[in-house]
Parts: sequence; structure tokens; C-alpha cells
Amino acid sequence: MRELAVLFRRFLRHKWTLLAGFACIPLASLGDVWITRLIGDALDRLRTGSDADFLVGLFWMLLGVSLLRGTFRFLQRWWLVCVSRWVEVRLKQDLFDKLVSLPTSFHVRNRSGDLVSRLTSDVENVRMFLGPGLMYVAGALVMVPASLGYLLLLDWTVALWMVVPLLCMGVGMWWMSARLERHSLAVQETLAEIGHRAQESFAGTRVVKGYSREEQQAARFDQSSRRNLHHQIELARARGITHAITYTSKDLTLLPILLVGGLAMIDRSLPAGELFVFIDLTAKVFWPIIALGWMVGVYPRSVVSARRIQELLATPREIDEPAQPIALGEVQGRIELRDVTFTYPGASTPALSNIDLAIPANSALGIVGPTGAGKTTLLNLLARIFDAQGEVLLDGVDIRHLPLSTLRGALGYVPQDSFLFSDTWRNNVAFGAERELDDAEIDDLARRACMAGELQRFPKGCDQKIGERGVTLSGGQRQRTCIARALARDPRVLVLDDALSAVDTETESQLVRNLKSASHGRTVILAAHRLSTVRHADQIIVLDEGRIVQLGTHAELLARQGWYAETWKRQQVQQELAGL
Repeated sequence: MRELAVLFRRFLRHKWTLLAGFACIPLASLGDVWITRLIGDALDRLRTGSDADFLVGLFWMLLGVSLLRGTFRFLQRWWLVCVSRWVEVRLKQDLFDKLVSLPTSFHVRNRSGDLVSRLTSDVENVRMFLGPGLMYVAGALVMVPASLGYLLLLDWTVALWMVVPLLCMGVGMWWMSARLERHSLAVQETLAEIGHRAQESFAGTRVVKGYSREEQQAARFDQSSRRNLHHQIELARARGITHAITYTSKDLTLLPILLVGGLAMIDRSLPAGELFVFIDLTAKVFWPIIALGWMVGVYPRSVVSARRIQELLATPREIDEPAQPIALGEVQGRIELRDVTFTYPGASTPALSNIDLAIPANSALGIVGPTGAGKTTLLNLLARIFDAQGEVLLDGVDIRHLPLSTLRGALGYVPQDSFLFSDTWRNNVAFGAERELDDAEIDDLARRACMAGELQRFPKGCDQKIGERGVTLSGGQRQRTCIARALARDPRVLVLDDALSAVDTETESQLVRNLKSASHGRTVILAAHRLSTVRHADQIIVLDEGRIVQLGTHAELLARQGWYAETWKRQQVQQELAGL
């Protein structure tokens, strides 16, 4: 309940609209009681005799009260449901903003299907309770006491027959609430699992088809669906019991009223009009109570959903904006690492140890080393994806003192994972730009990324849709598209994390030449497995087990014995054999 109370504060931002909506509820309920009273009086008048003028006056009275009641019903739903929709939109936006601000490590630990479930179905569950749900609760809190009080004034002996079934129904609903909450949580979790299974299979469709694993994926999806089905059935059973308790209580209340009231009417101690009032108000009382029964089913889901939403909103960002940011001015691109050490959470050994490195502005640095040496980790530290011990400086300022927008705005980062959006090639490239790009600029970026020839073969050129995650492109085309996107940003520091691994050697040579000509006035950092990618860099470092074991130019490193020279010879032989 505490989580729901925290989220309800968002509704209080619309307090005047809420007050207006809740004010309409007793007015509409008053209209219900008034209409019943008018009809009951009319039955007694007609039984004893009346004239046409009375019927005409009654008609207009009932019409006026009905119109007023309908107006108040409309306004209460309009205002209260609208507020819930406004809060829903704002809450989804806050969750989305939170998700995109969280570090990469968070998204690695959490499944995307579960995050999407929190953003959609969990928010909807909370909205249903705090919006329409509270409206039904308020209606019940007004209608039930008002009707019971009025009936007690009419004939307390008959009215008391309503109390026992109501108490039994309340006990039954309380008894079912724990089961409803348990199965609601299981349903939400299995729904998130289904979303994750589907998203993973669709995103990895090439791998699934390439390994002929369609049946295996379908079987895994079926298992998740069956788990969800089991909990959905259990939840439906619990809801069915709840509804059965509610409707049975309603019938058990009407039966004694008919019996006791009918006997009282026979001996003329209870007028026929008042018996009608008892029966009609009893039915009207139970409709808000039935809504409460619906709320008993919604409440556990909303509590679970609110808890999941609060967990997400309370997740620390890990990488925070500096309390007193330093204005850097125009970025030059000079980078330094001073005694930098970084260990991943839960790891026993550091990924980087005691790194000291100076990268002059407008220079090119190559980073090589065996798999797992720490190349990607080092690049992530430059973009402040993680914070490390020691200092990482940009133009002499510790990057922890720079606004994240300034730091990352100065970087054009091409990661190993060449992620593309389900959009056109043009829009994927323009995503990295700070302004709108014209056709000439798009064409120039395609040329520099060695994509001009391929784009000419696309039916719609650069306006071709490239599918989910760029599924219609080859691995090399995706990498080159990401390079074009980074160049579109016109960054002062261009960072490429093994971004040429999927292109052939001829295309690689052309790309390196293009990047060299495009690197005038910017710092370029290339991490690569193929040494030919970094051979023209101003300096090259060799990482091994998180430490810099060699540093120098291509020629200097070849002249020394070590990992670089041995790897160069091996790769040259492999290239020659591949050309045979």
C-alpha cells in the first residue's frame, strides 16, 4: 500500500480536478436515492388514488433529477478518469526518462521484456486502481452508508437483514485478497517473461534461422505461455470466487427483505412504496459493492505493479551529474588517464590496473591486445559509462566534473554492438547529428563510410527501411552505418570499438584512409583485433590482463619482440593464405 500512496502523490498535482470529480459522486448518489424515493411515493399515491396533474408533475420531476444525476455521473468519470490518464502519460515518461538515464550495466542485468512490462502493463494496473478504482471506492463509501442510513430510518427491522450478508461478503473478500495478490504477481512476472522471449527471438531471428532453432524457440515460448496460463487460470479462479461471493451475498440479502417486507406489507405495517424503496436501494447498494469486489481483484495487481514501478524509479543512476559542473568551453580533445583502475561489480580481479596514458589533441591512438584484455572497458571509461579509481581527464578536467551532455556531446562513439533502429538508413545516420542534415551531407557521410555503392543498389537509396536492428544489412554494412552516424555528430573525439571487424580488408583500408582524412581537427581512438586497422595511428598501446604492456608506433612495436610483432606476423600470413 505504501507504494501506491507514493504514486498517488502524482494525482495530487491535479487536486482541484480531483476535488471536483469526487464532489460529483455524492451528488450523483443523492440523485439515485431521490429517484427511488420519488417512485416509491408515486406507488403509494397511485394505490390510494391520484390525478393526471400529479403524474405530469412526477414525470417532470423524475426527468429533471435524472438529467442532473446523469450530468454528475458524466462529470465524475470525465474528471477522475482524465486525471488518471494524464498521470499515466507522465508516469510512463518519467519511467522512460529513468530507463534511458540508467547505466549500461543496469540494462545488462535486466531483461528488456521485463522493463517494457513495467512501462506498459504495470503503469496501466496502477492507473486502473488510482483512477477508476478510487472512483468506485468513493462511490461505495457514499452510496452504501447513505442508503443503509435511509433504510434504517424507514424500518430498522427490515434494514438489519442487509447487514449480515454484507459482513459475510467483506470477510470473504478479505480472505481472497492474499491469493489474488500472489497470483497477480506471478501473472505479471510470466507476462514479462513472454515479452522477453518474443523480443529476443525476433531480434535474433538471423541466429534462430541460421541454427534451425525455430522449434526450440517455439518450445521455450510455449513453456513461458503455459506458466502464464497456469497463473492466469488460478487468478481467474480466485476472481470467480470473489464475484460469486459478491453476487450470492446480493441474492441472500434480497430474499429475506422480500420475505420480511412482504409479510409486513400483508399486515399493512409497511406500505408498498417503501417495500419498493427497500428492494431498489438494496440493488443500488450492491452495484458499488460489486465494484468493490472488482477492486479486490485489481488491488493486488496494482500493489504488485506499484512495487515494481517504485523499484525502477528508486534505482540509483550510478553515474550522476556533478554537483558543481565545470564549464569546459570549446573541446580540444586532449585526453589523459592517471593511475586508472577499474573492477566490475562482483569481479575478483580488476579489468584495468594502474593505467597511465596521455593522448594529445588531434592525434590517433590504437588500442590492441588479446580478447578480454580491457580494450572495451577502457573506451567505456572515456565515455563515463562507468566510474573508475584514478582520474580520466578531458582537456585537463576530470570528466566527473563535466556535465554528461558536454562529455558525451564531444564523443562520437561506435560500440562493438552495431545497434540500428527500425527506420531508414538516412534517419539512423541523422540520429547522431545535432541538427538536420541535407541530402549533400548524407551523401558525403555515405561516401566516407564506404556505403555509397551499397546505397545505390537499395530500391529507395538512403531512404530504404533497414528493418529491426538493421536486420536487412550485413554485419559490415551495419558497422559502416554506425560509423557514418558517429561522423554525423562531427565529434571532437571519435572512438571506434573494433568497428571494422566485419568489413573485408580492402574496405577496411579505404575506411581507414577516409577516417584519416576526416580526423583533421579531432582525436581518434581505435580499438581493434586486426592490427592493420591501427597501423597508421600516432601511437599504439597493447593491453594484456588490464595493463599496458607495450606502447609505441607501428614501426617501433614491430622492431621489438612481443605480442604486437608476433600477432602482426601471424595476421599477415593469414591474410596471404586467404588471398590464395
